[in-house]
Amino acid sequence: MRKFSVLLALVLVLGMLLSACQTTTPVVTEPPAAEEPTEEPVAEEPTEEPVAEEPVVEEPVSMSQYLGSNKLDGNGAPPTFFDDVHIRRGFAYAFDWDAVINEIYQGEAIQSNVLALIGMPGYDPEAPHFTLDLEKAAEEFKLADVDKDGIPAGEDPDDVWEMGFRIQMAYNTGNATRQTYAEILQTNLAEINDKFVLEVLGLPWPAYLAAQRAHKIPIMVAGWLEDIHDPHNWYQPYTTGTYGARQNLPEDLRVQFKALLDEGVSLIDPAERHAVYQQMNQLYFDQAVGIPVVLVTAHGYEQSWLSGRIMNPIFAGDYYKTISKDGGADPTTIVNATIGDADTLDPALSYDTSSGEVIQNVYETLVYYDGVATDKFVGQLAESWEVSEDGTTWTFKLRDGVKFHEGGDLTPSDVVYSFVRGLLQGGYSSPQWLLAEPILGVGIDDITGIVDDFASADSRETLLTNPPEKLVAACETVYSHFTTDDAANTVTITLSQGWGPWLATIAQGWGSIMDKEWVVENGGWNGECDTWQNNYAMVSADDPFSKIMNGTGAYKLDHWTPGEEIVLTAFDGYWGEPAKVERVAIKIVPEFGTRFAMLQAGEADIIDVDTAMRPQVDQMVGEIAIYNPETNAYDDPIPVCTVDTSLLGLERFNTEGCTEGNGQPLRLYYGRPALQQDVLTFTFFVE
Repeated sequence: MRKFSVLLALVLVLGMLLSACQTTTPVVTEPPAAEEPTEEPVAEEPTEEPVAEEPVVEEPVSMSQYLGSNKLDGNGAPPTFFDDVHIRRGFAYAFDWDAVINEIYQGEAIQSNVLALIGMPGYDPEAPHFTLDLEKAAEEFKLADVDKDGIPAGEDPDDVWEMGFRIQMAYNTGNATRQTYAEILQTNLAEINDKFVLEVLGLPWPAYLAAQRAHKIPIMVAGWLEDIHDPHNWYQPYTTGTYGARQNLPEDLRVQFKALLDEGVSLIDPAERHAVYQQMNQLYFDQAVGIPVVLVTAHGYEQSWLSGRIMNPIFAGDYYKTISKDGGADPTTIVNATIGDADTLDPALSYDTSSGEVIQNVYETLVYYDGVATDKFVGQLAESWEVSEDGTTWTFKLRDGVKFHEGGDLTPSDVVYSFVRGLLQGGYSSPQWLLAEPILGVGIDDITGIVDDFASADSRETLLTNPPEKLVAACETVYSHFTTDDAANTVTITLSQGWGPWLATIAQGWGSIMDKEWVVENGGWNGECDTWQNNYAMVSADDPFSKIMNGTGAYKLDHWTPGEEIVLTAFDGYWGEPAKVERVAIKIVPEFGTRFAMLQAGEADIIDVDTAMRPQVDQMVGEIAIYNPETNAYDDPIPVCTVDTSLLGLERFNTEGCTEGNGQPLRLYYGRPALQQDVLTFTFFVE
């Protein structure tokens, strides 16, 4: 879901080479040493001519370093180990969600019962889900038939219950959370049956990612941070998309998921979509395709002299326009001490939150999220819109008098150009697949799909070998989905089918509108259909718009010093309510001690705080705003009397018995579930 660059590609190769020769960690049992061969026995003289036997043709064998012997012999497991639903269900019942919530997240998380998030169609707190139950786990393992002889393992001395297994569960080195997930399963499986051996193996990130993609890891953690706030963006990756593909799901199961996915995303009515996704929930549970873990709840700090901050988890960082500041070392500047720098400031290419935070404050989209709501939208550059009954035709009326920072006027042509440029620039390192499917059709998630059936996907060099007429035709096809009416100041977009999450899709940074004339003047695509291929699969290092910006937002880019800071200044010609603070300084401060010192000194208004560091910062909390699930928003802040960091969760903050609080300077936003989660996934056939 996130960006990749040329540098990452080089690191990936290096990581794979390093991982190939690394020493396994102490917790991993080494494969048994091969026995010394005995002497070759002397053949006896036959008493009669032997009958020639038919040659035995052996089936190709898949060997995985993560499956021990790759056999059901107590020292490994076969590549098809997890294609048995009872094995998958046994693992699911062996997982301990409470341990994750309390030991990793200090009580600040809730169990995920389904893939959909709270408030979405498909979310159902009463949906069938697994809980820790070692007796049920044992029952499932006894029902398994790993050796596929038709006899349940509990009645078969040659199957998994008596033979046991030894496999490895890998995680990316340094990710203590994923390591703990594996150790929880390791402990509980051994308690169920001491012949069940799960070894925990740390791999460098490039090697871990490469092994996932090559279908080599039998069980792993698959994390997802949503691109758009819609159930399709959750069900698709874990069934037919990114992670479903890495699991090697059987074709019949994939087809079932695909049919439900296509139906759900094509519907507009939330109730109808919910009914479809409930079927997805049941199928995902029945087949135990994966184990959703937890939703982490928010724990965000700010100096109490700030006001007006919109705590919407779908935002890529903070939306600064609404924030006021009345205090601190410099009341004219909002200072955010963060850990991540931007990659590219081109909205058509940006696919990371650090870049997205800058883009959402400088550029604007046709529609945007309505305050803290994740499922409601208001006009931004569009003052109104209409949609056809079948959900395929959307007409947006643009605001009059909108200016770009460099002085250009917003026109319908700018809107069309921005969408077409992004779709043609394409490539899977960008977010354009999110726009391609609704516009070009389900399954066509890159422009190369209508050029050469994806043969040149992610390869500009290969794309350029296509006949010019095919390239022109593809460009014209994209343009055909957009029409303008300059007199009415409208843009009409025609989708290939109804698309439930269309507004959610274009409300994100990749829906930003750019000034066509400015883009062309600064070396961008000229808008002609015979040249677009020269910009396909752009990477940030080569993108002329990675370092410069010209939006319509309340802030404009002042400067970006990579690795140090990004500074924004208020735009005097903004069409709407102006920014309340003159400057924003996003400081890149990787070291927590420095960020914390800035917060203590009043030099930072907002900082990034890792879960492990919260007890230090919690002692500075003087008031708390608690999430209310009924309103899907935070209640008004209330004073905090005392803080006891020995307690977990909300119990840490005592709000009883005082009216003015403890005098500490911070405000804490507490309890809203995040828009990301981990899922434990099984590879049905390990290669």
